[in-house]
Amino acid sequence: MSKSPEKETTPKWLHPSDVMKMHKLKQKKKALQARIKGNTPDLKKINNTASTNFENVFTNKKRSNPFIKCSAPKKPKIETNFFPDESTDQTLFKLLHQNDPSPNNSYTSFSNIFGKIEVETVEIVKAQGKTWLPIDWTLKDKIRLIASKPFPWNQKLKVSEEASGITAFTRCLGDETENNLDSSPNAKFHQCCLYFIQPNLPWLQLFPRNSNKVQSTNGVAVNSGMKEGLHQAWCDSLRSLFQLVRTRQCPFFYACANNFTVLFRAAGISGFTDIHVLVTPTTRGFRHLLKQEEIEFTMPLKNKRMSDQGYETWDSAVSESTAEVEEEEEDAPDESWMKSMGINDADIKQINYSQDRMIHKAECEVDNSEQSLVMIEGVEVHSFYNFILNCKSSTAFTGPLAGIPPTLLAPVAFNGSSLQSLKVRESKVNKDNINFYSLELSGPILPNMIHNLFALNQPEHSLTATFNNLKYTECFSKVKNTERRSVIDNRGTVVFGKENLSDCGLLPRVLKHFCAPEQDYVSNVECLKYTSENKTFTWS
Repeated sequence: MSKSPEKETTPKWLHPSDVMKMHKLKQKKKALQARIKGNTPDLKKINNTASTNFENVFTNKKRSNPFIKCSAPKKPKIETNFFPDESTDQTLFKLLHQNDPSPNNSYTSFSNIFGKIEVETVEIVKAQGKTWLPIDWTLKDKIRLIASKPFPWNQKLKVSEEASGITAFTRCLGDETENNLDSSPNAKFHQCCLYFIQPNLPWLQLFPRNSNKVQSTNGVAVNSGMKEGLHQAWCDSLRSLFQLVRTRQCPFFYACANNFTVLFRAAGISGFTDIHVLVTPTTRGFRHLLKQEEIEFTMPLKNKRMSDQGYETWDSAVSESTAEVEEEEEDAPDESWMKSMGINDADIKQINYSQDRMIHKAECEVDNSEQSLVMIEGVEVHSFYNFILNCKSSTAFTGPLAGIPPTLLAPVAFNGSSLQSLKVRESKVNKDNINFYSLELSGPILPNMIHNLFALNQPEHSLTATFNNLKYTECFSKVKNTERRSVIDNRGTVVFGKENLSDCGLLPRVLKHFCAPEQDYVSNVECLKYTSENKTFTWS
């Protein structure tokens, strides 16, 4: 039986070594043919290239770099005659069309490096002080006085000194008025540490009004009768203070609630022509309540970027009723236009809902920040006074201060107020074998107290004061009078304001600064230093 053709044509299996032998044999034949034709190739190079894929795998031979050059790198050419001769006619064209030479770092020497270094001479400028004290409307709860010499006053008071200090403070007597009171430094120092407060509950810390700092064990359960009595007494005190500010017999007073702080200032203070109120911090809900009561207000510290986006501005003091009418007139054509475009009511409702959410989010961005400060001026202050009397959010419903109305602080006496004094602690500090004398005052530090203390200090006695500011009231000092001094002088606001506030309880030298409209006079102060050498004040 004959064999099938398929079996005859089937290739025979070869061993890998036989395959390599046949491959090398073919390479030799090619080399021989090339030698016969006269084109003699490098056999070693052919063998190396042929065996690259196999031999280099089993041997750890380093691969040669195909881009390597055996010759040395060329040196860059240095242009000796870079600038053309000024006498040639084509100088201008060469200068216009020439390319800037690339810097040659290889020939840079240390002498050239040091020659190119430009030493900047910094001129040391000493801080220039001011001859006047700044006004800081920020509430403070602690002040520390430090001096290298002993203070002329101390915390130990005699009977006559304490009595004279109280009498001079309640009657608003200064050095200019003739009296038979004790004029010792201790008596005057005690006069500087007094203030009026309402309500006054010794078992509760009513300043600062932070319920987190008040211990729950100190709280006393307040029933409905006590709440009503406290609220009625507080309303009488607030009414008395408001009338004093309106008649310019009180320069300012604070109302400290748990969630916000209110500063009432009389007309003429800081150059403002009308009575005005500052409230901080506020929320969108609080501002919405003011709008519902039709109380016009401005937000002077609000970022203008938010105003440019078309959200709540009120910087132009536009009433809410006018704004609502304009919004209704603008919204009606928009809805009718969208309906004319074929948009159904469900989509229109969704669009309006998304827009309301965007506006709500933008309005809430400034909540509880310094930008949320609200300013109310003129006749609107009376409306705000009625609003704060009936504002339920001003009194906490839970916590250790539940049922306690806001704390009223003033530099003059008012109905239902209690006369209190700052707590004084005296100590001596030794630093680098140098003795420093320290005096720490704790309690509500009103703006006029700082001026009174530094006025009491002797001119040859250097003094440094550091303050513990309440952060949420620092924005009070950022509200400045934007009117020009020339306009204020033409109207005579400063002169009439100072004369009308002559019975407000501030000393004449202090009242002069509080009535000044200059923006530089109002500033946030954390550290205040008086230098006796040049009799100037510096602060930060």
